[in-house]
Amino acid sequence: MDELQTWLDKMEAYRLPRFNELPELDLYRDQLLTLVDKYIGPVWLEDSPVVTTSMVNNYVKNGLLPHPEKKRYTREHLAYLISITFLKQVVSINEIQEGLEVQTRLNGGIAKAYDFFCEKQELALKMLNHREEGQIISEKDQSAAYLLVEMVTMAFATKLITKKILMIETHNLDEKS
Repeated sequence: MDELQTWLDKMEAYRLPRFNELPELDLYRDQLLTLVDKYIGPVWLEDSPVVTTSMVNNYVKNGLLPHPEKKRYTREHLAYLISITFLKQVVSINEIQEGLEVQTRLNGGIAKAYDFFCEKQELALKMLNHREEGQIISEKDQSAAYLLVEMVTMAFATKLITKKILMIETHNLDEKS
């Protein structure tokens, strides 16, 4: 369990950049993909890339991401893409689109909605290491829209620890064979 505890400690220290910390300069798609990988890579357990060119194209085509301006992407695109990448691990594309619209509207724009999501995702990852200490749903955030974010972020964190435990156990079994 030492490997798991080390990993849990890493998850507790994980931090997403806030909206005002994202690059202000417009990005080419390769730069966008590199940054998403940099920001999400520490919590990515899959062998596959965090995000690909075809994923970005599909998100734009399906209206999840705004169209780039002259093949350039802004910090808004980056915030959406980071959020989508987390959310698609837990909910369908249609649910992501609906959720993004609701949260963006409720929070007064993408910047505040993204920062709110980051806070909740980090809290969910921290709670993996302190499961017995806290309550998932804070009493001040009882509305369905806020509860939605709390539950989806906790679902990701729970799925993540489950995958990590399976990876450790499979590796241990392989070593014993």
